[in-house]
Amino acid sequence: MNGEQRIFAEWVSPGHPDRLADGIAESIVNAALKIDSDALVGIEVAVHTNAVFIDGRVAAGHATPALDLGGICGQVYRNAGYSKAWGPAPEELRITHDLCQEPLSADERLIRQIADDQNVVIGYACNLPVCNFLPPAHWLAHRIGHAIREWRETKGSTQFGPDFKVLPRLRVKSAPGRTLDLAWDRLTLSIQHAPGIGYEEQHRILFPVIRATLGEAQAEGLKGVADSFDVSCLHLNGAGDFCQGGPHGDNGLSGKKLVVDHYGPTVPIGGGALSGKDPHKIDRCGALRARQLAKALCRQGAQEAWVTLSWAPGESVPSLREVRQTPRPGGVIRLPDPEWFSIPAIVRDLELCAVDWPAAVRSGYLADTRATWER
Repeated sequence: MNGEQRIFAEWVSPGHPDRLADGIAESIVNAALKIDSDALVGIEVAVHTNAVFIDGRVAAGHATPALDLGGICGQVYRNAGYSKAWGPAPEELRITHDLCQEPLSADERLIRQIADDQNVVIGYACNLPVCNFLPPAHWLAHRIGHAIREWRETKGSTQFGPDFKVLPRLRVKSAPGRTLDLAWDRLTLSIQHAPGIGYEEQHRILFPVIRATLGEAQAEGLKGVADSFDVSCLHLNGAGDFCQGGPHGDNGLSGKKLVVDHYGPTVPIGGGALSGKDPHKIDRCGALRARQLAKALCRQGAQEAWVTLSWAPGESVPSLREVRQTPRPGGVIRLPDPEWFSIPAIVRDLELCAVDWPAAVRSGYLADTRATWER
């Protein structure tokens, strides 16, 4: 990151229709893991108006699992901020599913330790501890989005709805060593609001919230993010009125926010979505192990690190284990033993069967420093 360049990213709130679908999918994963740590889960969720559609398969335990789909969906909507005031109300959801729910057979349990599909996963980190080793625009998108969500939940829930997204666009003026000097081009914010709240009032209410958040980020070491932000930088509800939000305004589907869930638009992500899959699936456990190693390499001195892992069906250990870092090391990079990359080792070491997956998708899979793969 030398010289001036533009960086950008996106974050979406838990009340966004796609995020509601992800939250339901992850809650079903959690429910299945409480029944059986070897549970096999692969599901998709779609939402529209007050309808929720669920399909896929859950195999867990020695008897057909009894999942309370209505209760799960209602709780996700409630946690996201939906109510009678901001519809659809959780108690009025209409659940339709074609979900195969069955016991996990002994034969399937035996092969939970190997890949049941092929995939390539990529882990990334950059040596910016102030950004949790994530690309700065990506980290800022999360930081701003969470700050607005927390402010809305505590102070602004009558004025602004649960559905919103942020898109920061900044210039990197210089990045010598591990420091950054950033300047704003624009912060795009689209946020659901109550009828009768005009643009000027929205701007007057939200600008101080954002400005305070950027002040905290600058105090922590992100130079320029507060000093360069003024009223002209905030592009608020550019399409006009945004009273009709959430599933009443748009449909949503799980697994669509892959770039948001990984590293933002500047880093390749390899394979599939993280949500809606049990921890033994390589889309999930492989991606988190790759991130763990990339972050460790940056802590050891790399400025950027990419870890690529690839499994074929039937493999426990990835057949491709490749690391690239800058600056290039003088010698050969010594990878952990192959067993460290095995599916059982990843699930055990990162305690993936005990993770609160709905909370992980809300906080950001790679943005929460408390996560086992982020430590």
